[in-house]
Amino acid sequence: MANYPDSIDRITKARLRLSAFGSIFSIALTMFFIGALCFFAFFSMRYLQNLSQKIEMEVLFYSDIKEADIDALEKQIKLKPYIDNSRVSSREENTRTAQQIIGSNFTEVISNPINASIIINVKPDYANTDSLNKISKELKRNAIVQDVDYPDFIVKSISNNFKKIQWVILAICAVFMIISMLLVANCIRLNIFAKRFNIKSMLLVGATPKFVRKPFVTKGLLQGIWGGLIAVALLALLLLYANNAAPDFVDFSAMLYIVIILGAVLLFSMLFTMLISAFSVNRYIRIDDERLYM
Repeated sequence: MANYPDSIDRITKARLRLSAFGSIFSIALTMFFIGALCFFAFFSMRYLQNLSQKIEMEVLFYSDIKEADIDALEKQIKLKPYIDNSRVSSREENTRTAQQIIGSNFTEVISNPINASIIINVKPDYANTDSLNKISKELKRNAIVQDVDYPDFIVKSISNNFKKIQWVILAICAVFMIISMLLVANCIRLNIFAKRFNIKSMLLVGATPKFVRKPFVTKGLLQGIWGGLIAVALLALLLLYANNAAPDFVDFSAMLYIVIILGAVLLFSMLFTMLISAFSVNRYIRIDDERLYM
């Protein structure tokens, strides 16, 4: 019979460790989920932005225009504020492309009517129908320019749907983030609820609210740190896998933003668990004795 207290004490300690591990595991999974949603939103928007940057405008010239004049115009175009980059596509390059499209060497039948052209990529702010139309009209005013060609249908699709897609992604991420935070908050509140009688006992023997609150907030901070670190490690592994599987979507060129998001996940994990712990403890510090059993 004398061994019972020791065995009960060991069981209680094991249960407390299991409860703490469960809280950390829940926090880690929630922060991992929130971080994954943040990265999905970030890379989705970057991907759409990069897609708009890949839209090319081709400035076409009359067949009798010299390449020296085309090179001179290309240098002028590079100075325009809406230009991201530009290059001259030679007559030979354009001829080869035309032959591949047609499927035969038309130069054996007729004289080559194709001339060099200028390929333009505009900045993301100008990758919309209105701006491209204005740029096209401005370029056509040059006497040596025959036409300006660009994928108008694709531009309209991206322009019309870009903002909608952004809002849909943000809305989905926000909903799931709120659900995840509520689940973690509920888990922390339940752990503190189980210790409500201990809180009241400490107050009855003269402990101040600050003294009662401190160990719970400290525990919440430690659980938040451990949960956040586990989540950051899992997110780093996820990013490495995603970069290998889909390098066009998960791009490591924006490493600064990736580090900022990972740091924000860790910081949010710490602050969130501290605040929820503090609010939950305050509730049982102020609660009436009759309501302790409710």
